Amino acid sequence: MVPEIPAVVIGLDVGTSGIRALAVTARGVVLAEGEAGITDNRAQGSIHEQEALEWWRAVCQTLRRVVDKLREEAASTSTVGIAVTSTSGSLVLADSTGFPVRPAILYDDGRGASIAEDLNRSLSRDEAHFNSSFSLIKAAWVRQDEPAVWERARRLLHPADWLAGKLTGQFDTTDYSNALKLGYDPEVGGWSKAVSLLEVSPQSLPRVVRPGTQVGTVSSQAGAETGLEPGTRVVAGATDGMASLIASGASEPSHANTTLGTTIVWKVLSRNKPRLTLGMYCHRHPADLWAPGAASNTGPGSLRCEEPNVKASEMDRVAADHLPSSTVCYLLRSKGERYPFLNSAAETFAEGKPASPAEWYAAQLQSLAFVERWGYERLEECGVAVGDTVFSTGSAAASPVFSQLRANVLTRAVARCQYPTSAFGAAILAATDTLYGGDLTAAIRGMTRICESYEPSRALAEGFGPIYTSFRAACARRGYV
Repeated sequence: MVPEIPAVVIGLDVGTSGIRALAVTARGVVLAEGEAGITDNRAQGSIHEQEALEWWRAVCQTLRRVVDKLREEAASTSTVGIAVTSTSGSLVLADSTGFPVRPAILYDDGRGASIAEDLNRSLSRDEAHFNSSFSLIKAAWVRQDEPAVWERARRLLHPADWLAGKLTGQFDTTDYSNALKLGYDPEVGGWSKAVSLLEVSPQSLPRVVRPGTQVGTVSSQAGAETGLEPGTRVVAGATDGMASLIASGASEPSHANTTLGTTIVWKVLSRNKPRLTLGMYCHRHPADLWAPGAASNTGPGSLRCEEPNVKASEMDRVAADHLPSSTVCYLLRSKGERYPFLNSAAETFAEGKPASPAEWYAAQLQSLAFVERWGYERLEECGVAVGDTVFSTGSAAASPVFSQLRANVLTRAVARCQYPTSAFGAAILAATDTLYGGDLTAAIRGMTRICESYEPSRALAEGFGPIYTSFRAACARRGYV
């Protein structure tokens, strides 16, 4: 009998600085991976752009490396699907053939801020509000400030949509996690009032599908450029945040996920869509759930180390002896905070006099854990049930010291899966359609494995309580409520 050839899927993540791809089996085993950098990065002031064609070059380079590694190290495999994830709110304007008519506008480009403010004044308090990070606002800015470019544009797409188009030759589809920032309302299954208020033509909008849905197959041309077999299924991906949530291992209502990258991002799975307040948003999760959450401006990217040439892991280790810390602080790399409070004038502050760089670093780690707790408390105030375990993603989630601190402050277990990355989440989405019969929950449970778990210490948790109260009071004195 001829043995069955193992099937693999590929998850592709497109970040602002590079591309990463993973080839993964149905049991979550990574057989090959590849990376390539993105050198084009036009960031100045409120402007942040990149050439989409540079992404495609890096994608082709990355996929060829993965395909070559599979042939060398796991020759008897068959790649059955691929999905792409990318930054939320970034915008590609393309002509009818899919060719970009201008550089892509990235998620943190702020040129549409005044357009968002004007739009929000036309919306009721109960309607979703917009800011400059939304792809819809970026499209409106191009329409207003670059009318000649706007006339040439026929497709409004996100990076994941456009790259899926490069793979299939069809540039007409998005998923509903990416479409959220283009003005799509996943609750009603259609485009929101904001789209018509900004006079965006329905003909330029992509069709919207559930993440994990097949959108085409790899074309002959894309196969020649990437090394993928023509006919391989291309599956709708998601935003990097949604893919990260999927990769975290969270799979059922009340499961919470904190992403600790440059900033802190909260998401909680919920059976029903809660009524949220300003600063929060709600994604439709592909497993017929909702994912209410929010994102802060503070996070691990705001940590300040006063010991030059000392690795973060070493600072974590020496800081552990200074926890809990009586010094309370709030960390912001620039002015303004969006969650767990909204204040455009908010700035970094510290109260107390740490005796050493290690003690100051401990106070900063403690502050991030306090912000994380505050964020979940605000979600709970809106009726979101937060369970006993917080699944963690992002580079800072790998720190044992920080993870134990977070468990003590949150009074919840903190868990981390083996591959908590957006690329792995994209692979799970690719496997959902091709290997799990469309059952995302089964794919998450079948492909993720918890490799670390930290339980709260009751004694230490009680010690953090009064300091957390002091932290909240220090914020309140500054109007950060």
